[in-house]
Amino acid sequence: MVKGKALLLGLFIFILLLYIGFSSAVCTSADTPKIKPINYFEVGEGKTLSYEFNVTNMPLTGVVFTYALFDEKLRGFSINNKGFMRFTPGSDAVGVSRIAIIAAKESCADTLIITIKVFDKPEIVYYYPQNYSMEINQSGNIPFKIRAEDTDANDTLSYEWRLDSEVINQSINKTSYEFKPGFKIFGVHEVSATVTDGHNLSETKTWYLQISRVNRAPVLVNNISAFSLFKNTASGAYNLNDYFVDPDGGKLRFEYKNVIPSFEPYGVYYANLSINIDKTGYVTYNPSLDSIGYAYILFTAYDIMNKSAESNPARVEVIGSNKFKDLNETSSKDFCGDYVCSKVEDCNTCPFDCGLCVQDQQTGCKPSWNCTEWDPCLPAGFHTRKCEDVNNCGDNRSKPDEVKKCVYNASCEDGLKNGIEEGVDCGGPCDACSSCNDSIQNQGEEGLDCGAPCENPCPNCFDNIKNQNESDVDCGGHCVACEGGKSCLKNKDCESLRCEYMTCTFASCDDSIKNQGELGIDCEGPCTKLCGNCTDKIQNAGEDGVDCGGKCKPCPGCNDNQKNGGETLVDCGGNCRKCLIHDYILYYSTLIIIIIVLIGFIPLGFISYIFFLFTNPDRARGLYDNNTSFAIIVSLNRFFAKIRKLRKKMGMITDDNIKKFTDELSELSKQTDGIKPLHDEIVRIYTVILGLPEEYDQNIFNMKLRTSSIPLFLKILFAGYYKKAEILVISSFIPPEEKADLIMELKFLLSEASKG
Repeated sequence: MVKGKALLLGLFIFILLLYIGFSSAVCTSADTPKIKPINYFEVGEGKTLSYEFNVTNMPLTGVVFTYALFDEKLRGFSINNKGFMRFTPGSDAVGVSRIAIIAAKESCADTLIITIKVFDKPEIVYYYPQNYSMEINQSGNIPFKIRAEDTDANDTLSYEWRLDSEVINQSINKTSYEFKPGFKIFGVHEVSATVTDGHNLSETKTWYLQISRVNRAPVLVNNISAFSLFKNTASGAYNLNDYFVDPDGGKLRFEYKNVIPSFEPYGVYYANLSINIDKTGYVTYNPSLDSIGYAYILFTAYDIMNKSAESNPARVEVIGSNKFKDLNETSSKDFCGDYVCSKVEDCNTCPFDCGLCVQDQQTGCKPSWNCTEWDPCLPAGFHTRKCEDVNNCGDNRSKPDEVKKCVYNASCEDGLKNGIEEGVDCGGPCDACSSCNDSIQNQGEEGLDCGAPCENPCPNCFDNIKNQNESDVDCGGHCVACEGGKSCLKNKDCESLRCEYMTCTFASCDDSIKNQGELGIDCEGPCTKLCGNCTDKIQNAGEDGVDCGGKCKPCPGCNDNQKNGGETLVDCGGNCRKCLIHDYILYYSTLIIIIIVLIGFIPLGFISYIFFLFTNPDRARGLYDNNTSFAIIVSLNRFFAKIRKLRKKMGMITDDNIKKFTDELSELSKQTDGIKPLHDEIVRIYTVILGLPEEYDQNIFNMKLRTSSIPLFLKILFAGYYKKAEILVISSFIPPEEKADLIMELKFLLSEASKG
């Protein structure tokens, strides 16, 4: 095929040259149209390439364009006689093609060979599911997969998933996507995957989904709070729609029943209430005549499919007072017991404020009422207190009111949706209301921000979805173990307890694993082989002892050169012979050798360290940065100084020189005129002590120091100090505290040298 194309191209060029040769005798450059030399184009498969050719040396009048194909299979290419080219390549045009563009005027013509490179668009070679339309419900899921290829060299592919027209961000550049509709999406939807290459050429695969709705039961999102009302007075309480929610957004209907909770003590007096729940869910309590005490009400919410949810037992208290006949006709300011006989009070309605009537005048014991502070205002619009007669007269005719009207102000802790709250005790001036993205399990959620009333169902081991830490659908991880053939990540994911190549194996009686109810490894239970091994802690299967002898390792003995079987040492003690001294020496010989070696190496190591410091003054300088090492060297010097004194050896420096040098150093410490005087003084002191010449180098200094009568440990300290003092030479300034340290340290060395 390639040779045929080359032959065709050569033939065309030969004919063209022959034509030009014949026409050149009559055509000049002025007569021959010259095509504008643009000869390379790029276009993607399925895209349209348009271009208008022109000539550079004459008007287009009379110029006619045509073309010749080198590849006869090239389809979709056209050019009109005005030079307008149009090319929409198909898959057969992918690659490089050459075309001859011819511009002719009368018998004169020019030819331009153009090259067009057609890029291949991605090809989807695999997709899953194979069906293009499917049905699922809101709690289901569908895994989508796609794979594409592109023949263009060094091209990269990117993937983009869409739900309807919205890009699914968490799936960008992934070859798979697991679609979980949740409870918000239903009806007909599209899932599509688009593969795009580096030349912005793309291919799309689309699936159509019919998502059916799932009815969920109502949810109690807030506990119903306690409520108090006055006897013989009906009172609106709360709207049950503030406490129950239908996750599917439907309308709820409510029922109630009286209950007696087990946590109430025996002997509680229960009030008789009639309860009305209107169409909007608003609850009104109406106590029976003169009924007081407690009542517990259990509310039930039903959706249109009769799925239900129950509330907590809501406590209702009916408060009574014999002195407060009609609460609705009083004000929050006028009440019996305010020490003011108002227009609505008299000796009959309020003897406490207006006095007893003449016919009721008291004789003998006169009550003295002591009342508590008013309790906080209740949502029903009244508050209470308790009044007791400190004189215990037993006459309640003048008892003040224990119930008073008040104006209730909503709060964020009253268990009601009131004021400008958005929910029960939340929103508005209160804390934000619970939501399905607050990372808290609240508002009746089944899990953390999942399950009713939230949009997303909670993962579980029965949802037919591979989620949580499952290795396959509803198995593996913390769910039940997977059957053979299912996916796994570790051995514990499988019933067979073996995961190979991320797939569970099938349990058998020869897999060397204790599984499928076997009493031992591949024995008994469903297997025919009897158990007995060297690790079952039972003497069986021909063993001489428990898990030893026979086919197992040898049993412990008194001649096996091992410490086992309760022996104190190797082959002695326990049930064997008594251990002797040579047994202990033999057993602990290694430890004894190590101790001896350490005892020998410690002084040797210390001597090596001293010799190292003595031969390396630079390292000796580090003693002045390490308090511990410096203190050890000084202590050793003082120890040997005492020995030298016992041997009647004198100090290396006289007391007069010590005093002189010390006084000079003290004077230097008072001066602030730089560091040179201190350096000169240090050199002078070392010159006197070591007998240095006027001109000396480091080698002479080291030689004089080694041959001096200074004790070894002081030599190390003097050498280290001399290296430390070199800072006075290499620096133009040092801090005053560092200068003071140098003076103090030299005084200390002189003092140690005077001790011998």
